[in-house]
Amino acid sequence: MCVKDGVYKNFKNNFCAALETALLLKSGTKAFSGCKGGMILSFLIPVLALPVTLLMVLSAHPGDLAQGSAQILTFIHILRLVISLAAYTGFIYLMAKTMDKMDNFKRFVTANNWLSLPATLAMLPFLSLYLSGAHAWADIYPMMVLITLYSYVYTAFMASHVLRIPMELAGFMAIAGMAIHQTSLGLLKWAAVSIVTVIA
Repeated sequence: MCVKDGVYKNFKNNFCAALETALLLKSGTKAFSGCKGGMILSFLIPVLALPVTLLMVLSAHPGDLAQGSAQILTFIHILRLVISLAAYTGFIYLMAKTMDKMDNFKRFVTANNWLSLPATLAMLPFLSLYLSGAHAWADIYPMMVLITLYSYVYTAFMASHVLRIPMELAGFMAIAGMAIHQTSLGLLKWAAVSIVTVIA
């Protein structure tokens, strides 16, 4: 199903596919769009999920942040999103090219972007409990970690069925995504500290 079939229909199809895949249902992995337009539009999903990520980042820094720190953290995580998405998409492209799976590359990218949605939705209730003052950040943090780890499990499940590869290789691809995500954050924080040190 492509964008030409209608934005609403495309959104509904991929949204349902993301939820089914998060429940480890094979039907979800088969329902994602494999067209170029759908793949490009799918990059909007991680962008739309960014405010929730930023809320979690700021929540993980209790107390008053130093002047300008919130803006710096926001900029770092926006840049991290762009870099990690580009790096992981490039990594998957090389993997798909090597394994002769390019016919499913666009469908994988679309699915991977849409799969940020179930994790975000699962985190919202716990984030709401923190923001309402019902629980401290330390109380809900373990749940956030579990949801994040589970998101890598269903990402591996999706990779296995979309690219038709063994689960072990799909697991490696999911772990590589986690490594790229974490490494990009570490490098950006190092760069930010280095720049501030030079300026100071």
